Amino acid sequence: MRKAFIALGVIMVVLLTALITVNQQPKYAGVSMPKSDYQQLQRSQREIKDFVQTLDNFKYDKPKTMTAVENAGNVIIKDNSKNLSSSDAQALRDAFYGDQGIITIVHAAKKGHYNIDGSVASRFHDKFNTIITMSVNALNKSSAQRADIVTQMKVDLNIESAIYQIGAKNDE
Repeated sequence: MRKAFIALGVIMVVLLTALITVNQQPKYAGVSMPKSDYQQLQRSQREIKDFVQTLDNFKYDKPKTMTAVENAGNVIIKDNSKNLSSSDAQALRDAFYGDQGIITIVHAAKKGHYNIDGSVASRFHDKFNTIITMSVNALNKSSAQRADIVTQMKVDLNIESAIYQIGAKNDE
């Protein structure tokens, strides 16, 4: 009988632990968030990495690479604009298609028959900051939490290094 009570106690502890573990919200940069927001954050990170990869593959004499850059940028805009204010959504679009937007700059490179070298890539830094910030704004409305998430996302994506590598590859 005593063993049955001990077994019952162990089962209760295991079930309680499992319940607590299953119901935990995911965390990113020390910020708890709903699972749907966490999945959107992960999707945004993948999309930004994909966009950087398409920039790395850009060749002015290969039209398919320009199309790939546009498509990758449009995916980020589409997935993140729906939960942004109109001004934030416009800022996100401008980071890609504004006068000094990344895709606008890449279009100029294609038209001018040059690849993305260091001087061109250096113009991307502030635009990527905007893209990351707006991607996070689409998820979280607390400015303190957003700042933590943006900082961690910049570290995880290592955008500065990626931009440098794109430019350095074509400076050779």
